[in-house]
Amino acid sequence: MIYITGDTHNTTDMSNLSSKNMKLCCMEQKVDFHDISTAIVLGDFGLPWYECPVDEKGIHPVDHTDRYLLKWYKEKPFTILAVQGNHDNYDMIEKLPEMEMFGNKALKLSENVYYLKRGELYLIEGKRFLALGGAMSDDKSWRTPHESWWSHEEWTEEEKTSLISKLPDIQVDYVLSHTGPSAGIALTDDFFSNQIHLDELHNDSTVVLNDDIDSKLSYKKWFFGHWHTDWGYEHYSESKYVPLYHQGIIL
Repeated sequence: MIYITGDTHNTTDMSNLSSKNMKLCCMEQKVDFHDISTAIVLGDFGLPWYECPVDEKGIHPVDHTDRYLLKWYKEKPFTILAVQGNHDNYDMIEKLPEMEMFGNKALKLSENVYYLKRGELYLIEGKRFLALGGAMSDDKSWRTPHESWWSHEEWTEEEKTSLISKLPDIQVDYVLSHTGPSAGIALTDDFFSNQIHLDELHNDSTVVLNDDIDSKLSYKKWFFGHWHTDWGYEHYSESKYVPLYHQGIIL
């Protein structure tokens, strides 16, 4: 059974994957928490946040917070998969070892914790997922490059071209991203009922990419985080766009 939730921001929102929170969401959806075998975080996983050694076994944090969080995750009875967000350390992500899993390659943090690669397809428990990720940080002017902000949060032109060229041949059940397509983001706040505000979303190249994908791809549901809202949890049955933050959806 797959559990999908929003940003965890290193330890700030780690409670999204606490047993207490997950059990409450499972109870509301009338499923057994103990049946969860895979949990997916929709970006801003934030681990590791600081530079640390990496080998074929994954990361070896030297920062005490990163070390504590990885230990906490290792004790979970399920596999954790993270979409790449905008508040993630891409310098470290690029150093992670690749592992064959779910019909593709994922980036290993530990034996049960992985990042999904952007623009790749994964077959997880019989369901087909397209993993996207990334977003433009609107707070980057207050952040420090390679310490709290990484330019690779936005896709390169080569990455975008490669993915778009594959779309005609892609069959997918679900899309996983960090920020959403503009049609999904518009549902999160009445602020976007104003066309001027909605158009401003296209200042983010990742939203532009997601809109292009949305216009070309057939899928059942599009899950995304970033906007810190559980609108998608409340309207899951009626919407194909599912923004999540603290709540979790069971597939």
